[in-house]
Amino acid sequence: MRESLMPWFREWVTIEQQATALCSFQPLVVPGRFQTEDYARALHEGASQLIGDEMEQQVAARLARQEILHRASPPLFVAVLDHSVLERPVGGPKVMREQLLHLRQLGDRPRVHLHLVPRDTGAYPGLNGAFVIATPPEGDDVAYLDNQLQGTLVERTADVQSLRRCWESVRAEALSHGATIKLISEAADSWT
Repeated sequence: MRESLMPWFREWVTIEQQATALCSFQPLVVPGRFQTEDYARALHEGASQLIGDEMEQQVAARLARQEILHRASPPLFVAVLDHSVLERPVGGPKVMREQLLHLRQLGDRPRVHLHLVPRDTGAYPGLNGAFVIATPPEGDDVAYLDNQLQGTLVERTADVQSLRRCWESVRAEALSHGATIKLISEAADSWT
């Protein structure tokens, strides 16, 4: 799997696999660790410049990264999503329904916490972009930012602390896990 990842992403995947906790904010799409194969493929088909075998390798690599969720001792994974993630028709109604049902099932796991920023929330710090903060078994947190060209590993303490403050602000805007699961279920039912 590691060889099929973009070179700039490999270091982050190693960090993710060793993390004891991951805090992810995603304002546009379902986080990669939670994506179904059809959703991941639809994203790559619509938003990636890769085609054919290259695209399929990236889809396979994304799905392989989900293995950490199935370990005997998975990391704590807290994900905050913007409500628009439930409404964006990635792959069409069937793909969206399956994706949201999958997300709801993941939310039943004891170490997965899902939170949704409500639709009626105005401007909030998370709208500046997606990020993930990883807590390693030892040492300081490390973060990851995604952009149009490539991802950026953030290790400088002041920058990670800034992202941690942003995380706290975003998390404060979000609904509880239970309310989020209810809205995900309702959204899944609407994609019929």
